[in-house]
Amino acid sequence: MSKKYIERIHNIILRMPSFLEKVVAAILLIGVAYSCLQLAIHVASLTELAFDDYIEDILVTAFNAVIVIEFIRMLIKHSMNTIVEVLIFALARGLVVEHEAPLEILIRIVCITILLACRKFLFYEKDFEEEV
Repeated sequence: MSKKYIERIHNIILRMPSFLEKVVAAILLIGVAYSCLQLAIHVASLTELAFDDYIEDILVTAFNAVIVIEFIRMLIKHSMNTIVEVLIFALARGLVVEHEAPLEILIRIVCITILLACRKFLFYEKDFEEEV
């Protein structure tokens, strides 16, 4: 095997994870588009559930769609900022949608506060930039 051939294989292997991440992001994007369509249909049919269950169901679907969208951004951008945003949205979903004990709610709030403080005080400018 020539050195040029080995370098070509090496470059392909190095680019493969990025390509596979984009394939996963595309699949997730198709799924979230379908979920948004289902959410629109569900909102149009207001009479199916009791109002409280109806609103909770819409919030769960909407938060799941937002979290998947942020996850797709994280797969594509590879920045610390997008990772923290995904974690914040996931924790916020639990605050809004789930019915938890007060201690669990407090823990989620403290975690969100820590993530926001890390983002504000510990990140460098390069953490907000997209990796190539």
